[in-house]
Amino acid sequence: MLDALAFIVWNVGTRTPLALLTDLRQGLRDRRVLGIGIISAIVGLVFIVAATVLLAPAIADPPRELSVAELLTFLVALLVEILIGEDVRRLVGIGRTPSV
Repeated sequence: MLDALAFIVWNVGTRTPLALLTDLRQGLRDRRVLGIGIISAIVGLVFIVAATVLLAPAIADPPRELSVAELLTFLVALLVEILIGEDVRRLVGIGRTPSV
């Protein structure tokens, strides 16, 4: 679930490549937008690290199986983000309409 929260914060599932480039260009021009992007990246990374730390004890052989388990959780998290991410962002007040 923490991986899904990271993707929801990052808003990766619903952004088109053109919208991402537009956001990047806007972030390079406006320091406030750049700051919000940096904070969003840090929050997402915290969720990813927390998810990995919580997942590791549930795996019998972490050195061998952690990457496979983490990949599967990323795929499920991306699916969750695509299905409900926009609704969650709207509920917490960070929803945005696509640039394109």
